[in-house]
Amino acid sequence: MGVFKKEKISANRIALIVQTLVKYGFRSAAQKIGLKRGISFIPKIRNNMATRYDSHQRTKLLLEDLGPTFVKLGQILSTRPDLIGEELSTELAKLQDSVEPFSYQEVEKVFKEEFGKPINSVFKSFEEVPVASASLAQVHKAVTKEGKLVAVKVQRPNIEEIIHQDIQIMHYIAKLAESRNSNLKKFKSPEIVEEFQRSLQKELNFKYEGQNILRFKEIFKDDPNIVIPEYFEELSSSKILTMGFVSGTPLSEIIAGKTIEGIDKPLIAKICVHAYFKQLLEHGFFHADLHPGNIFVEKNKVGFVDFGMIGWLEQTQIDELSRLFLNLIECDVSNIIIQLNDMDLLTDGIDVASLREDISDLMETYYGLDMKSVNLGKSATELMLLLTKHKIRIPKEYTMLSRSLLLVESSAKALDPNFSAVDIFKPDLISLAAKKFSPKEIIKKIKKQVFDIDSLSRTFPKSIRNILRVIERGKIKLEFEHKNLDIFAEKLDQIMNRLVVAIILAAIIVGSSIAMVASNNLQIYGLPTLSVLGFFAAFVLGFILVVLSLRKIVR
Repeated sequence: MGVFKKEKISANRIALIVQTLVKYGFRSAAQKIGLKRGISFIPKIRNNMATRYDSHQRTKLLLEDLGPTFVKLGQILSTRPDLIGEELSTELAKLQDSVEPFSYQEVEKVFKEEFGKPINSVFKSFEEVPVASASLAQVHKAVTKEGKLVAVKVQRPNIEEIIHQDIQIMHYIAKLAESRNSNLKKFKSPEIVEEFQRSLQKELNFKYEGQNILRFKEIFKDDPNIVIPEYFEELSSSKILTMGFVSGTPLSEIIAGKTIEGIDKPLIAKICVHAYFKQLLEHGFFHADLHPGNIFVEKNKVGFVDFGMIGWLEQTQIDELSRLFLNLIECDVSNIIIQLNDMDLLTDGIDVASLREDISDLMETYYGLDMKSVNLGKSATELMLLLTKHKIRIPKEYTMLSRSLLLVESSAKALDPNFSAVDIFKPDLISLAAKKFSPKEIIKKIKKQVFDIDSLSRTFPKSIRNILRVIERGKIKLEFEHKNLDIFAEKLDQIMNRLVVAIILAAIIVGSSIAMVASNNLQIYGLPTLSVLGFFAAFVLGFILVVLSLRKIVR
């Protein structure tokens, strides 16, 4: 459970959750998952929630009402359309992580606990009014002792305890729901809560985000178009994060229509998507929450913020996904199936014929379209949803990737209707392939292979010795399950018998031939008697073998 230890859950908090479910028109849902205690005492007040909003909109409002833990849950679920469906995923992506700020006195208290000294001894100046306030933290503008403008992210007081309690309740509700209603097992609620818990554990420790900033700083160190804030490790802790202040206008405001003099929208679109593919294809380390509010624009430069939600991919996964995307672009159904199989996504129980038919139907919607009309993120997301329909388990990194690609591509198309992510993806992929065959990369691979061989040469003899030692001790047991092995044994026995006769026959012929030149007093028609008898025996045995063979052929 990590930092979240199991404790007795709050009955009052559960009662509040039940009341809120009823408030937003989910009384029957509460009863289905087993939250019946006290629900009969809640009056069936008439409200127009059900008529004004659909179930997806009400779910979003419900999570906002339940507080920061549930808002975070909704934001994470918005990255998993494979679990909750595309419509609900799209609605939850609209969740606004913006709440009332906490007081400056509480900010001072957090600083005192983390650094053991007041704010004015840490910073040259510190603005009391935050520039942004979210469910887990709020951000203040400040100036360091060296005169650098920074953004200071301060964790909300007692937020860990609040989240701790809510997570215990989520575990309880998830297990209760599955035990009371078997139809709810398909939603894999306990797994969702576990994934959410792991994600929040990292997000509550700002040191993880600081390390992410350093990684992105390294990735874009030679790119003049991308701004990554500086990370001030000495002014940061697990509850305080100090980074360079990223100035500029949020991309969300530009998309909404705010006029910025001198901005080149098509250029900004290309920079954003190219930066995303650079993260994904070259490094396998990508910003998984690139919504327009986390992208800032100034003088045709793009700055990224909020590095709490990150995706990781291994090189093998990068190569596999690259080939899959190329097959999607080409609408090549056969190679899509082959690639999915190479990615170990197609298990024995999958109806491949039905899957192929559904993928063909999906690809038909893209046949004949101009590349500028193809949304790569949308097609990738639709494929993931289709695979989920066929009970194919998708790694969460893949769904995070498709969702983040959809976000950044949608922002690019909002800036430039003629934008095509495919026009960026293909050249970037070709450039990456060229780099892989550069002398530097080849030498790097050879070095890795040498290390692998060296490691194998050291471990292999030891492994062999261990296996031999187990064999010597008689501890290896083999169990066979055979079908029709008795028939096989009978046929083998017949073959062996004929082989033995053939060997004896050959031996008699050889022996008789030798006897022909040996001196022997007993002769028949001038030939040695022993040789005559040997050749006769050989003739009889040979005749028998020929008859048996002919019977086998005829049969």
